[in-house]
Amino acid sequence: MNFQIIRYEDIDSTNSEAWRLIDRLEASSKTVIIAKHQTKGRGQRGNSWQSDLGGLFMSVILQPNIAASQANQITLWTAWGIAQALKETGANVKIKWLNDLLIDRRKLGGILTETRIEANKICFAVVGIGINWTNEVPEGAIALSELPTTLSSMDELIEVVLSGIELGQTRSDREGITGILAEYLEMLNSKNVSKTVNGRELQGQIIDIRPTGELVVRWEGNSSDAIYQPQNFSVGY
Repeated sequence: MNFQIIRYEDIDSTNSEAWRLIDRLEASSKTVIIAKHQTKGRGQRGNSWQSDLGGLFMSVILQPNIAASQANQITLWTAWGIAQALKETGANVKIKWLNDLLIDRRKLGGILTETRIEANKICFAVVGIGINWTNEVPEGAIALSELPTTLSSMDELIEVVLSGIELGQTRSDREGITGILAEYLEMLNSKNVSKTVNGRELQGQIIDIRPTGELVVRWEGNSSDAIYQPQNFSVGY
């Protein structure tokens, strides 16, 4: 794998450092920033990411040749690729749309993709990955070190995660996103979803994920399917 790895002890955010390196022209595609601890780790929807010692905190700089409208594909094939690679170690990883990795319905890790766009094309993408390894985890989460896998060190975990990213990007580049989406859909932790409308809980089923990342849900009692953007709907755990 042709990744250049830069390591830090402490940093505010590996994603933030990736953008600083890009702005200083000190990084290119497949530059990887890894920190043992983050003071301002970021998650989806502006949430903070708990970054205690023992976890994997990584950002990968990519230059994908895709349109801005396809930005969610980066998260989709990254999640799929990492899940596939971790399965090879014995970890039964599932996906929660759009960007979370789960084991036994407990959160193992997450992905935060940020992009820079020029002329409606993505010129840079920074893919932030956080995975619980030996760190203490909050309620509802799980760490890989608790499980019987073939992994024995952080460096092995890093290698597996990077191989998963490369797998996802390579397959997407060669075949497009369609085949990955079909497998991603099968790797979902659950296809059942619910929401409350006017005090009444509705039950539905995830039936598809569009190439642009939207979730397609069929609610019981409705004749037409509903389509949701990642920022507007959460499937829960």
